[in-house]
Amino acid sequence: MEAAKLLCDSLFRWLENREECAGELSKLTQELENVPQGSNIFQAFRAVLSRSAASASVSPTPTATEAGVSSSAFNKASELIKEDEKVGTSIQKLLRDLKVRCGEDLKVRCGEAPLGAHADELDCEVTSQLMWALARRKDTPVPLDFLRGFNRATFFRHMTPGGLAPAEASDFICKALGLVLFTEITSSLKVSAKEMVKNIKLIGIKAVEAGSEALGATGLGISLYDLIMKSEELVKGNRVTEASEFLRDSAGEILDGQRKLKEQLDAMHEIIQKLFRMKNLIQNLGGYSLSMNEDEQRIMAYIMGTCTDNTVVSWLKGLPHNQNEFVNLLRFIQERLKHILEDLAKYSGDHIHIVFVAHGSIVDQFMPSGGLVPTPNIRDTVLYSPWNCAINPNTAFGIAQGNIQERDRQFYTLAEDEEYHLGLYEPTDLPDHWNSMRRFLSHDIPVILLYPLTPEDEAWMLFHQLWLNRRLEIEDRVIIPYLVPEDEVKAFGEIPLYMFIFAISYILSIDDRTATVHLAACLGLKERPEEWERQYAYTSVTTGMTVNIDDSDMESELFMALRSLFDGKRR
Repeated sequence: MEAAKLLCDSLFRWLENREECAGELSKLTQELENVPQGSNIFQAFRAVLSRSAASASVSPTPTATEAGVSSSAFNKASELIKEDEKVGTSIQKLLRDLKVRCGEDLKVRCGEAPLGAHADELDCEVTSQLMWALARRKDTPVPLDFLRGFNRATFFRHMTPGGLAPAEASDFICKALGLVLFTEITSSLKVSAKEMVKNIKLIGIKAVEAGSEALGATGLGISLYDLIMKSEELVKGNRVTEASEFLRDSAGEILDGQRKLKEQLDAMHEIIQKLFRMKNLIQNLGGYSLSMNEDEQRIMAYIMGTCTDNTVVSWLKGLPHNQNEFVNLLRFIQERLKHILEDLAKYSGDHIHIVFVAHGSIVDQFMPSGGLVPTPNIRDTVLYSPWNCAINPNTAFGIAQGNIQERDRQFYTLAEDEEYHLGLYEPTDLPDHWNSMRRFLSHDIPVILLYPLTPEDEAWMLFHQLWLNRRLEIEDRVIIPYLVPEDEVKAFGEIPLYMFIFAISYILSIDDRTATVHLAACLGLKERPEEWERQYAYTSVTTGMTVNIDDSDMESELFMALRSLFDGKRR
């Protein structure tokens, strides 16, 4: 975001200017302290004040020169005062602009709900955007989504209280990023993201009023112009020594404020560097494995620490091999998305449609539908058949191609002892839209399990050949059949759909891309719990869904692969 880049550039400009300001103010203080006792020191201070509003090229007044204050001291002080006011005002405007842009972006990505639900959502986005600008400035490119995930899991964790307990999550993050204690993020590293943004808000705000006896809480908001006015008031009251001490202390306070913000920016960049290394670890996973090496353990520690989805964390903490299986799943998703993400980069695209194709079923266990849209980079997950319903190759082909229409669906029985009649098995109260998880975030849904195809399955070779020839990519759409990589049968098993989608969201976050997920799988179960009646629609046992497709489509390689997978009754 350009607003964040401009703000970041202005902050570094302000840091340089403030350091120079403190030095010049100290010099000017020293010269004023050396003014002879008989000089009109009040006129000298008046000269400083008048010079701050005038052009820097004009010489100081005769009174000031006679008093022993050098021309260079006046000129430099005047230039810096004007520059400080200009940069400070600019920073406040840029910060306001950034907040407006971030607010608009949040509404587009997340809708109105997150802003209303979490008071800190806007600050989190502002912080993430500023970190992203700093990362690019320092040539350590960390994707914006990756930074958002870190900030939400650390400085703004209270907004999404799911996942591990805060102390346990902190331990995992420390292990992953190589920190001794999590307090290093906010203490030893001298940075709190929220505090830094709060400090930036003080820049350009006048913290010292004429006649006041005290400095501001930090040197960030001190106005150099106001310092001169304050000093003038002290001199006017014959408190010359106090005025000199005030200017000297102010110079120190200004330098302390400058150093504080610089330390926070430096510490923030140190965190960015650690996240940059973590991103590279994820991007450069090696081959499939039945065990995890040290780097993969660090990756899983980071994922466990930053994940705020209770369902995902529960699965990862379940069986001993689950974490290793998830690392292999990350490899699998990277492998399948590699080419289409590269193509998107060439054409400046940022959104893809991902179609999962697999054997599927549902279990009598429920989860929040939001688990299938776990992050904003998963815009939606769309299910097509009602619960307890199978699909045939025609339906799978329509989903894969992206041209399936609600009005074309028909239902039939899979029971061998019943006649095949279309239209007699349509569920009651069938909605006129597909089952969008983003649309029904407040609903509970059955857990969907996906089962891999192995090299022993006829469909495996057909899909594998299509993938090798890049025939599973259709413009911005990629079809991902759940195929066990050859010779890696033991590395994969049945995996819940929500874990596939969580893996996708992670891979997309390190590429700054978004996706809509579509599922082409059967959603059958022998019995129907009453809870299903509250979400979308359901069918009786042994019901399938089909659509009409052209005869020419039935000759395609994709259809033949789908037919070998979904080999139930079909039209």
